[in-house]
Amino acid sequence: MTGARGEGAWWRIIAAVVFAALLAAPMHARAQDDGPKVYQLAPLGAKNLTGFAVAKRSNETPESGDVIVGSKIDTDIVVVRYAQTFSLGGEQLNPFIILPVGHVRSTVHSPEGDVVSESSGFGDAQIGGVLGLFGAPALAPAAFAEFRPLISTGLLARVFFPTGAYSADQPVNLGSNRYSFQLGLPIGLIFGQSYLDPALTTLELLPTVTFYDANTRPFGAGRVTKAPQFALESHLTRNFGPSAWVSGDILYRQGGETTTDGQADHNPIRGLSAGLSGALKLAPNASVILTYEQVVARSDQGPDGWFFRTALVVPFR
Repeated sequence: MTGARGEGAWWRIIAAVVFAALLAAPMHARAQDDGPKVYQLAPLGAKNLTGFAVAKRSNETPESGDVIVGSKIDTDIVVVRYAQTFSLGGEQLNPFIILPVGHVRSTVHSPEGDVVSESSGFGDAQIGGVLGLFGAPALAPAAFAEFRPLISTGLLARVFFPTGAYSADQPVNLGSNRYSFQLGLPIGLIFGQSYLDPALTTLELLPTVTFYDANTRPFGAGRVTKAPQFALESHLTRNFGPSAWVSGDILYRQGGETTTDGQADHNPIRGLSAGLSGALKLAPNASVILTYEQVVARSDQGPDGWFFRTALVVPFR
């Protein structure tokens, strides 16, 4: 941050410290993997259209990340994300909209026997944005190319809408049938001459807390609530020339206990996932990113399994 911007940024620094303290508190967790470089600074006016294809094999429901112990849940979805960079008070504002569509097939074990179900269609739509707190100025392309970053922090806010396919007659659905509200603090430590440095190295941290509305039409019950959830996502990335980069990815999740019809289910989760991402520029206006991630440590009630994601990123102006 330059000296000219320092004075007006003190309130942003204080807000970031307070918010980070809140996120570090012993709150419950929601799994939310956004991926490397998603919230990295971009030039003013930049637009990105990203298409994701995700195959996930786990014991987690697609949208809400609820764990059903002993279940087999196969999720195949396509996600479209649109984001654009604006200026708000001289800081970067990056609103986005996300729409998933796909199919999930599940086998859930119960004392009465296995319950096999399928759900297809739209998932839960998301609308959100990131506002720069410090180290994230809104820069025209020429200034962006010369900007030497050190550390950047933003405030992430996101709403999940209950637009996904849902039936109370089955335990696993593509949609969650409830609103969710997420706050996060994307933090980037940048080692390089600029964001265009062909040898750029970055360390990204994304703590998030998600709050849930109640599901008033759950499978086999009348009402299910879920405690706030906490997740910490981290990526260590390295550029290899102007056209390729790799990332080591870690995702920690904790908590998320549910209460069914007023009775605690005693099912908080805890899990650690690790994986790798790699990106390659296919053309001046397109890149492909491949990610594989797998749960490597978990509690008895925790998540299990793996996912593979392919992303096609198309920037335009």
